[in-house]
Amino acid sequence: MNDEGVRMLSVEFPRDVIFTASLFGFATFVWAGWAQERPRHWAWRIVFGVLGLAGVALVGITLPTAIRNWTSATALRVDSVPFTVYIAMVAVEVVGGLIAAIILLRKKKGELMAPVMLLIVGLHWVPMIWVFEQPFLAPVSLWAIAVAIVTFFLPSEKQAPSFWCGILGAPVFLITGVIFAVVGLNQFASMTCAC
Repeated sequence: MNDEGVRMLSVEFPRDVIFTASLFGFATFVWAGWAQERPRHWAWRIVFGVLGLAGVALVGITLPTAIRNWTSATALRVDSVPFTVYIAMVAVEVVGGLIAAIILLRKKKGELMAPVMLLIVGLHWVPMIWVFEQPFLAPVSLWAIAVAIVTFFLPSEKQAPSFWCGILGAPVFLITGVIFAVVGLNQFASMTCAC
């Protein structure tokens, strides 16, 4: 990774970095699984299965390190303005997501839940840029928001909207998670290495 990439990904709090890798592994698993709703060809199920397994593997590799180091330093400051905004936004997201799900199901538009939820997830990551002091989250959150919006305009007759969210979102979440994992694991290794 070049110097510009390292500056975008703050390594000041390795626990946050490695836990973020786990979260992106989980996001990969969720979106790859949801994408299997109505793929046009069975081969896509294999692609999404591999993506989902890779997401689970990423969680399996990174979560134990995050748990072992949970008491180490974190950017998460409970008494900060970014954290307060983040908590308020999470509350709005949960309520908004529930309302959207109820409305979509009542209007028999349940297939639109995937892009609506992806939009909420993308918006959720925006305050995390400041809460966790991670500029690297900006392009990922913008990508998730863009994919969610574009999905509303992609043909849903042949592919479910969840397919588009998964095929456009899950690989980006996996790559992001792997980058965070490599950086985070390297940080922990350098902290324990007597070299």
